[in-house]
Amino acid sequence: MSDEKIENTENKLPEISNEVLEWERFAEMDYVTANHLDKTLYPKPMEIICYHCQQCAEKYLKTLTEYLGKEIEKTHDLGNLATTISETLEVPQNVLVSCAKLTQYGVKIRYPQEFEMSENHVKAAIADMENVRTWCKEQIHGEENSEN
Repeated sequence: MSDEKIENTENKLPEISNEVLEWERFAEMDYVTANHLDKTLYPKPMEIICYHCQQCAEKYLKTLTEYLGKEIEKTHDLGNLATTISETLEVPQNVLVSCAKLTQYGVKIRYPQEFEMSENHVKAAIADMENVRTWCKEQIHGEENSEN
């Protein structure tokens, strides 16, 4: 019997490219910005917080798309991005729901009088952003390395 270790390549994660890291860096800027604005400004710029939540989720989905070696679609529709990912990975229902809820903040929020905002929108957008971010990071870095 040999003392050589047999590596389990089935569970080994692919290398993370510089492009993936750059997408993730941009996603994290939106993540930090949304949380900072939520915690420090009063009155809260609710539209801008929700916009950054959508942007964080969008960029994390594009990070994962790049990681999977797929072409990144130029869209703000998080459902479309999740559909591209679902060709390779099963996207959990809760992530799909978060994507659907966040998509509205990508474009509509840029224009006044599109819809009324409340603190509940902000709380939900932050929770949905966290949901998408956590799942994407788990796919890229593995569950044990996705905490931050």
